[in-house]
Amino acid sequence: MPDLDFDGHNTLYASHGLHSYAAKCPPQLARYGVRYYSHAGDTVLDPMAGSGTTLIEAKILGRHAIGYDIDPLAHLLARVKTQPLKDCKIEAAHDVILKRCQRDLKDLQSRTKSAALRKRAEPPSFNNRDYWFAPEVASSLSLLSYHIAESRSPKAVSDFLWVALSSLILSKTSVANARDIIHSRHHYHEHKQVPDVLEKFTARVKVMRRQMRDFVQRCSKSPKTDVHTRVGDARHLRVEDESVDLVFTSPPYATALDYPRAHFLAIPWMTAVLGVDLPAYFSKTPDYIGSERGRFRTSFEVSPTLAGYPLTRAIIGRLQKNSLRHAKLTQRYFLDMKRVMAEVSRVLKHEGYAIIVVCPSHIRKVRVQTHRVLTEISVQEGLRLKRQFTRTINERRRLLPYVRKSFGMRMDTEYILIFQKV
Repeated sequence: MPDLDFDGHNTLYASHGLHSYAAKCPPQLARYGVRYYSHAGDTVLDPMAGSGTTLIEAKILGRHAIGYDIDPLAHLLARVKTQPLKDCKIEAAHDVILKRCQRDLKDLQSRTKSAALRKRAEPPSFNNRDYWFAPEVASSLSLLSYHIAESRSPKAVSDFLWVALSSLILSKTSVANARDIIHSRHHYHEHKQVPDVLEKFTARVKVMRRQMRDFVQRCSKSPKTDVHTRVGDARHLRVEDESVDLVFTSPPYATALDYPRAHFLAIPWMTAVLGVDLPAYFSKTPDYIGSERGRFRTSFEVSPTLAGYPLTRAIIGRLQKNSLRHAKLTQRYFLDMKRVMAEVSRVLKHEGYAIIVVCPSHIRKVRVQTHRVLTEISVQEGLRLKRQFTRTINERRRLLPYVRKSFGMRMDTEYILIFQKV
């Protein structure tokens, strides 16, 4: 069995480190799957692409790639991470935007500020804005947002700078008054000194440029291929039947992570590039697979759709005794994943492989064997389990805090399920 733990390996090479993202699949694991279960020139699909880990590895290894994600910020990250850029273009765009922001900040100190300047320095309005952001930080972020949006740089370059802006907020060392911000349970943390946003932006872009140069160099060693990223739903893929050679994906856990809540502090400054404001962004949360949000009927019964899945029904039954709400949430998650696996089977070529990376979990102290449930579901969709590997999740790499008393023992084993369409 291959060693897939990758403990101590660098996970930030190429463009993988451009932006923090919770619960990322190790790039070495995606690389293993793409390398051994597809060939150069093949098409690789990740229907729940997140920030684009699978797509980056497919590009570096000379595969065409398609990535879907329902989250618009994830889509932006995946698009930027998989598009090679010339360093000189990034540098030129950054320098212009930085000078304009510096000039505006200087003019804000004058007694006679123009109405236009006051308008572009005015932060977006959202709940608890002044709690999370110091006034100087909010003004600087607003100016950066304005000048990136107004930049005449090529869209790919502007998108790169948008990612740099977002990464100032969604990181362990955020410019916001928050810590642990890259997961959904961040906490208030006031800076001893107000962060210099423009200084941090320049430093961040410098690091990102080095990472992009590494990505470009790695891609140059393989045949030129195309990567297509789209905002879309893994339950309804806009992909032709039997057109994909390999599917590699790591689906979200059931009720484990609320991505919109993890991202919400950056969204107000990203409206120009994402096309959604914060209320519209949050309104889509119930549509996310694994989301804890959404309304349910008061009564509950196990769905007839799961009649042929005894293990799945048994887990939902045990949850129903402990927490009716979590039984409803988990059943919705399994029904969603059934639709996902049906789509995976539909788009895969005959004898093509689908690699699913999942971790079992404890939900209200009930052991949810997600890997076994997905195997039970996938068999009915024409996918046969060919191999199953495990890997240990290193405790130091976890991003999410955990309360054992409430949830039970934490799972530390991830399963790599390798299915083949038959």
